[in-house]
Amino acid sequence: MKKQLFYASLFFTLLSSCVSPLPISRLSSEEPQGKWVAGRKYVTQTQGDYSMTLSFYKSDGDLLLFDALFENLDGNEVEFSPMQARIIALNSEKSVISTLYPLDPESKLLEFDKSESRERARLANQSISNAVATTSDLVATVIEESDPNISRQQADANYNQREWDRQNRLADMDRQEAYLESIKNTRLYWEEAPIRRTTVGSNEYIEGRMFFERTEEASFYTITFDIPNVGKFEFNYKHELITPY
Repeated sequence: MKKQLFYASLFFTLLSSCVSPLPISRLSSEEPQGKWVAGRKYVTQTQGDYSMTLSFYKSDGDLLLFDALFENLDGNEVEFSPMQARIIALNSEKSVISTLYPLDPESKLLEFDKSESRERARLANQSISNAVATTSDLVATVIEESDPNISRQQADANYNQREWDRQNRLADMDRQEAYLESIKNTRLYWEEAPIRRTTVGSNEYIEGRMFFERTEEASFYTITFDIPNVGKFEFNYKHELITPY
């Protein structure tokens, strides 16, 4: 009776529980100058022959996404890295709450490479295990077919169970292969979309996406780029946290 009450209570708890939607961040540039393109404001700052352009894209879960472009019009090469940036979260009094680096694309790619390696090994081991199980099932079927002590009904039931188990193993492999494919696709995104460490030559530019962790209680954000031998760029945003309801 106690077990029945426990399971009933657990069932209604799960039934009544739900996942709350995350709030959405909207960032508005505080810079008076800027260029609007397709509903987004692109702000450009210059330091001599160098320029940095930044535009807020959207919030994605607990991440803030920006599009950045660095242009070098000088005669010398410049090494640009997203890790030269910082995001400073400020409260309503503009006191600092936190200072964070962006997500490092190279570290993310390494994580995906390690995950892919583990999944490939798991798939290979599962394939070997499935081959052994298939052979064992075949042997068991042959033995039961010729064993006078096992009825036809029992032999059929055993065969159906083995076939059920085989289908489950194949379904597991399909799920593992789909997961491996999703890792590869996500890795491709992180390889192509983010702005990455690059030596930017004369009259060249580098562009891509940047990812910062969000501080929900922030009223303002300041994003800085401190690039050696170039200077410091600073972009200021007002932060609004919007609930989906």
